[in-house]
Amino acid sequence: MKRPLSEEAKAEEKARPRLEPRLFAVRTVAGRELDVALIIEQKARDEDIPIYAVIVPPRIKGYVIVETPAAFHASNAIQGIRYAKGVVPGILRYEDVERLLKPEAVVETLKPGDIVEIISGPFRGMKAQVVRVVPGKNEVVLNVLEIEYPLQITVPGDSVRPAKERGGQ
Repeated sequence: MKRPLSEEAKAEEKARPRLEPRLFAVRTVAGRELDVALIIEQKARDEDIPIYAVIVPPRIKGYVIVETPAAFHASNAIQGIRYAKGVVPGILRYEDVERLLKPEAVVETLKPGDIVEIISGPFRGMKAQVVRVVPGKNEVVLNVLEIEYPLQITVPGDSVRPAKERGGQ
């Protein structure tokens, strides 16, 4: 818990140069990123470590991104955390991290006739051909190719990934 600062301490803190926050990657055990992030957050609050943000990138396993003025603050925060392996040397650029956080819009790149692979649901692992794309609902209407009879299904856009461009052309 923070104690209220006296007037002298407030003036001293304002006079001290502030370091610009930077992004550092912390290596973790794959699958334990959220645990590490929550422990870092709690430890930063309890020990008054200047950590401004903790990011768990959704598409990268084994890493947590910490925003802090210096790498040693991140090192102090992960000290003693079982699933944290260490701070990766170097500073990450904000543009690189932004790119990691933006969701992929697979539906916008698909066109009728494209061959896709279904990656979730009961038809997982099967190939299908795009019949129609409904971008407003983030849905794709597919014709499943690996079944003897014609079967059209509607699946969410994030349940498919492009296998190859244009089927049969």
